[in-house]
Amino acid sequence: MNEKYCKFKKFDKDRYNEVTRFLKKRTHLTAREWAIARLCADFQHSGRSEITRIGAHLPELVPFMKEPYSRQAVSMARAAFKKKVIRSGTTFFYAYYSKLISMEDIIDMIHQISENIEYLLNVEEGEIPKGDVDVEVQQEVVNVLKQINEAFEK
Repeated sequence: MNEKYCKFKKFDKDRYNEVTRFLKKRTHLTAREWAIARLCADFQHSGRSEITRIGAHLPELVPFMKEPYSRQAVSMARAAFKKKVIRSGTTFFYAYYSKLISMEDIIDMIHQISENIEYLLNVEEGEIPKGDVDVEVQQEVVNVLKQINEAFEK
């Protein structure tokens, strides 16, 4: 696998449960889902992740993962990640469209979400986008909300 993989180094001495607690403060993800989703994205070749190799080398790549995983376990964790992303998005957009929160609330939430994203990227030693991410994200969300509004009006 990749000998110089540099993600998750800030968790060298942490245990799986500690990382999950850390993540639960900002996301719905477990340490397993987060690590495997990141690895699948980072080790994607020709549109497919090297799931078997990721599972076999998991303890070498991620300090808080102590055992290798089977191909099936990696695939299940990746699927759980995707399901949680969909559920989170549904919750976010439903809250607005059902008028449980206002556009101003959404924009305020985007500020917090952006801070959480920046923090998580920093923790996993990823590349933090340059520029005013908040403004770009706000504009994209507003555009999506407008498109969904238009679709509902038809």
